[in-house]
Parts: sequence; C-alpha cells; structure tokens
Amino acid sequence: MADVPSQFRARVRHEPDRSYAVLVEGPAGEVRVGATRSMREVRTVAREGAARLFGVPTERIADQHLDVVVPQPPYGRDGQWVRIVSTGASTAADDVADLGAAGQAHWYGHEGAWFVTVAGSGTGLYPGECLDFTPVLTDDEVAELQRYLARSPRPSP
Repeated sequence: MADVPSQFRARVRHEPDRSYAVLVEGPAGEVRVGATRSMREVRTVAREGAARLFGVPTERIADQHLDVVVPQPPYGRDGQWVRIVSTGASTAADDVADLGAAGQAHWYGHEGAWFVTVAGSGTGLYPGECLDFTPVLTDDEVAELQRYLARSPRPSP
C-alpha cells in the first residue's frame, strides 16, 4: 500500500463530448480514475478513484481532504449568450422557471460552473451540461437581455 496523503488532489478534464474525466494525483503521478456526464458526480468519482488508488476505504477520503480543480472548459467563453436546456437533477421552482431561457454566461471556477444571468430572474449557477453554448436567440431575447444587463450589477465570481 502506498503512503496515504492527508490531502488528495483531483483535476477535471473536459472531454470533447462534454463529459468530465476525473484525474487523481496518485503515487505514480496523475491517473484517470473515471468519467461522468454530471458535474454533480465529479467529487464522488474523485473520492472513489482516490480510495482505489491508495487502497483505502472511501470513507477515509472526506470532502475536506479532497481538492478538485475544474478549469474553464474549452467550449464557452465569458460573456457569451447561452440557453438553459436542463436543470440537471434539480426540481427547484427557481431552476425549472428558467428552463429554456436565454442568458449571459460567465465562468465561476471555484464552483466549476457558469454564472448565468437571465432577464427578469437574475443570476444562477449552472454546470456546463445544462447549457446550450450555440443557442439561436430571437432579436427580442437579445434586446431584453441587453436591457436587463444594462440595468443590473455584474456578478462577482
């Protein structure tokens, strides 16, 4: 069994199919331990992968001992228009209300997600898999977003 560190480091790699590969720093360097299509599952994949790499029970790798770095994905750029196409597993009324809405996205690396500002409802956090980065927006949607953004303070990630 390898020496077990007190902190475990994982990194997310954005795959071309918009899934997330999870890599953990192990005794012999960085190792791909799994993949998922949901940002919500990244920490679980990292914990289970680190446990396998170091031969310890999963419970031994607590969230406070796991650093997961999620770089900005190669798709999407700060300030671009997007459309919310999924709420993921959320059934919260606020999330469902914005389903299908157009907005402006900004990367928020600390959360590994996008701040999306939607006219009328404000800003929410969305993982990349919930957004369409090549939306077709109507002139009315663009005009409404521009008016809303001109009146609103910018989010501070």
